[in-house]
Amino acid sequence: MNQAAEAVVRQGRPEPELLAEGIVKYYPGVRALNGVGLSVRAGSIHALAGQNGAGKSTLVKILSGAEIPDEGRLLLGGKQVHLHSPIDAQTAGIQTIYQELSLVPELSVAENIFLGMLPRRAPVPVVDWRQMHREAEKALARIGFEMDVRKPVSSFSVAEQQAVELAKALRKRARVILLDEPTSALPPPDVDRLFSVLKALAQEGETMIYISHRMDELYELCDTVSVIRDGQSVATMSTAETTPADVISAMLGKALKGSIQEASLSGGTHPRLGTGEVGDVILSVQGLAETGKVEPTSLELRRGEVLGVTGLVGSGQSTLVSLLAGARQRTSGTIAFEGKPVNFASPRDAIRLGIGLLPQDRKAHGFVPDMSVADNMSLASLPMFSRLGMLNDRRIGQTARDIAARLEMRISGVDQSMKTLSGGTQQKGILARWLVRSARILICDEPTRGVDVGAKEEMYALLSDFARSGGTVIIASSEISEAVLCDRVLVMARGRVVAELAHDDVGSDGAEIIRHFA
Repeated sequence: MNQAAEAVVRQGRPEPELLAEGIVKYYPGVRALNGVGLSVRAGSIHALAGQNGAGKSTLVKILSGAEIPDEGRLLLGGKQVHLHSPIDAQTAGIQTIYQELSLVPELSVAENIFLGMLPRRAPVPVVDWRQMHREAEKALARIGFEMDVRKPVSSFSVAEQQAVELAKALRKRARVILLDEPTSALPPPDVDRLFSVLKALAQEGETMIYISHRMDELYELCDTVSVIRDGQSVATMSTAETTPADVISAMLGKALKGSIQEASLSGGTHPRLGTGEVGDVILSVQGLAETGKVEPTSLELRRGEVLGVTGLVGSGQSTLVSLLAGARQRTSGTIAFEGKPVNFASPRDAIRLGIGLLPQDRKAHGFVPDMSVADNMSLASLPMFSRLGMLNDRRIGQTARDIAARLEMRISGVDQSMKTLSGGTQQKGILARWLVRSARILICDEPTRGVDVGAKEEMYALLSDFARSGGTVIIASSEISEAVLCDRVLVMARGRVVAELAHDDVGSDGAEIIRHFA
């Protein structure tokens, strides 16, 4: 048990290890946080939940020293701390492990763990490599990992790199560890191993704040959940006495009644995004493959269908749907659209036929960050808005406003740059591009990754409306809870399709899908 936890036990005080009181943060024209409070008990795993744009990220930045609050105070172990930089936070004992790991790929595992505090061999100022390697191995062993600490950290898996981050935080004698979406890129077996490590650390007295959009994770791992909505603290609840639906309702500010997620969480008959009634074949492929990535695959896609393609992260589902959208070059196989052979040399060829792609990495491949909402929406449809080589900006703006209203996008106006929007609103902006284009097939690669439950519900509703109006949807997802919503599911493992399951055969918990992962 760490010293702070021991002090609380010894003195019998209910004093929290970390306490935030009345935190206020202003940005130009916006009050991001309005009197937020947070009390985290020593030796607990405390979840922080909220929709994108609710203020959760701002609070995390303040706790990690990346932002300074305009009002309020922070206490660690009962003593007020003033954090003006991430170094201040680390010195005080608050270590943050971000979704995008902050390791130096070229350095060894040991060097990353000891970064900024390399052990010296007195009296000569020379690095004591033997001690560093020994202590790094000891730090990793504490969390159940055995690695060659002399090898570059880039040579290890994401799960192993995450273990290095955790060992680094523990090595710095962290009093509070913030974990921001730590499972976003991990397959289920690695998630289970991470949870075992975190639970063991909590039993030893380590204090953690866990940020995730996944309700099942919060209820499996955490003791308490604090919810932020519209920049304010709205609820703190025990996971032992509540349900995921309670947290989601607090996040949204309304009951889940009638929603897709309510049906999914109820444990009864699982909902579906499509109608279950499909039309003629619109797209068919035979022997489609990319050497080393996807083995020869054949499939048919029908009008009005919602097809799921799932598997563990890296199983090939993202590559397969990118091939279908022309975003990757196939090495073999044929594609037919409405019975006619087609050759997708680039995404432009697929777009001409009405096939739109929502890419997995929306920031890198989905939109142009510095361009406005309106300009991003019109990117795939510029000929519709031009005459004699001149763009009709007024028509672009009006079309964008109409679509934004239809999708209930949270924007100040269509002139707002895409990079300033929340993740869920950015995803809607990309979807809007294909609605402007009147796409017939939407190919969605991890469409709800990194978005909150409110944005996820809205995205599901939009995809469902698209399918029910006659459109066709392909969803590539590593989330089982997403795959079970589809009319039909292809399960992939090691680059090949290993099973095809109907909606009614997958099970509400996806057990039949998971069975094929091995």
